[in-house]
This record gives sequence, structure tokens and C-alpha cells, in this order.
Amino acid sequence: MILASISLNVAKAEPQVKQDQVSSTSDATMTDKTDKTDTAPDTATDATTDSPIKPPINHTKQHKQDLQHYFNDNQVTPLLAGPNDYITLVQKYTSANSKGVVILLPEWQQGATNPKAINFLRNTLPSKGWNTIAIQPENKPEGFPSTAITSEDQIKENELILTEYKRNLGELFNAVMNTAKEYSGIVLVIAQGNNGALLVDILSQTDSQRPNALILLSSYRQSNDQLIDADNETFSRQLALTELPVLDLYLKHDNSLVISKAPQRKLMAAQEMKTYYRQRQLNNTITGYYPENELLSQINGWLKAIGW
Repeated sequence: MILASISLNVAKAEPQVKQDQVSSTSDATMTDKTDKTDTAPDTATDATTDSPIKPPINHTKQHKQDLQHYFNDNQVTPLLAGPNDYITLVQKYTSANSKGVVILLPEWQQGATNPKAINFLRNTLPSKGWNTIAIQPENKPEGFPSTAITSEDQIKENELILTEYKRNLGELFNAVMNTAKEYSGIVLVIAQGNNGALLVDILSQTDSQRPNALILLSSYRQSNDQLIDADNETFSRQLALTELPVLDLYLKHDNSLVISKAPQRKLMAAQEMKTYYRQRQLNNTITGYYPENELLSQINGWLKAIGW
């Protein structure tokens, strides 16, 4: 009886020991998981801190780097205009005689090798007797057009933004004109888009150097919806009053503003009896891209008509 009682007590004690062991093991496992969970956010934070996301590269800087990388040093010519440095692509004439210099000014947001028209002219005109200087312009000014609530505030902000941009563009153009004077012959400027319209504004100022002739490619003034009509009317009036011979080209399939404002420029030129002004619409298949042969034909025909 005594032996039976001892055996029964031992049997009852064993489950309690096993239960204590399970509880200890479970507590240890939970503690280990808790420690791992607590350290996980620190690891993720460290990884994020070590490799932050870099902002996108400046558009103008990217164009400059591309030109310096893909073109030979004898074509890429740095240019200092005021405190800013620019890149130009220079090609000398390859025909028997030199006619002069063509300065190619692309639209903002476009490169000096813009395939819509500029690059074709840059590569083709040297065989026709022209030295070419293709400019890599600055990027579209940040914050333009203004997002202010009232029209009055939009006008003020746009003027401030464009004043700085036009100042830099004017310094760049004068520096390129100084380079162009090193060559013999006439100086012809071919400007595109908004830069063409802003260049007309710059050339209307008395202290600006002037080329012998100007060719505009799909030029217009971008602005706020409420200010588009007034800004493009100013552009048309400045163009009509300039004494430069002007060839005004645009496309059948073009920016809607270019197409809608082209008749206004032609009308004002007629009212001011502007001499040596010609406007032509060219047929194209791809929106914004100039037909190469017709473009070259229009330029050559107009230059012959004014005696060049």
C-alpha cells in the first residue's frame, strides 16, 4: 500500500514538470521573436538612409553632357555668355564658296540636334556654303506660365520669370553673334518656337546685335489661357515693326496656337507694309516635323528673292 501511494504521487508530478518546461520554452520563443521584431524597423531605416532617392538631373545639363559625349571636340565649342556657360555645335562650310553663317536656335526643352528641323539644317546647310552654329539653349524657365489665381498676379510673375530668361538669352545671342562675325558673309538666324518669339522681342531692343535676316519655325508665345491673345498680339506687332527680312514658316499639322496665330502675324505685317516678309505653311505628315526637302527649298527660294 505504501509503495502504491508513492508511485501514484510520482505519476501526478511528471505532467506538472513537462508543463513548466513547455511554458519556459514558449516564453523564450516569444522573447526571441519580440527582439527580432523590435530590431527590424531600425534595419529598414538604416537601408533607406544609406541610399536616398536622387532627384532627376537638370534637363539643360543632360543635353550638355550628351553633346560632349557623342560629338567630337572639333564640333563642340563651349561659349561663355555673362556668368553662364553654354554649348554650341559648329560646322564649317564644305562647298567651294562661303555664303555666311547660320545661327540655329532650337525651342526651349529641345536640343541642338532637335530632329524636327534643326538637326537637318545643321547637317545640310554646310554643303550649301553655310557655316552653322547650333545653340544648346536653356531649359524652359521654371514656374512658367504662372499658376497665380488672378490675371494681375499672373502677369507680374510671368514678367519676372521671362525677364531673367530673356536677359540670359540676349547675352547668349550677343556672344554667338560675336563668334559669327569671325566668318565672312551674311548672318542668318533660324529660330524655333517660343525662343523665336522671345528673340524677336530681344531684337526690338536698341542695344541688341542684329543679324541680316531671320527665319521663324512654328513660333508663338506660350502663356496662361487669359494672356495668350495679348502676348501673341505683342509678338505679331514686334515682328511687323522689325526692319529685318523675315521668313515665317509653320506647318499644316502644328501646335494649335501656331496655326491659330499665324494669320494675325501676316495681317499685321501687311498693315505695317513690312518689306521682305513672307509667310508659308508647309505640308507635313508627322505633327511638328518639317518636311526636309520643302523646308530647304523654301529657305533657298526666299534668300534668292531678297538678293542672297
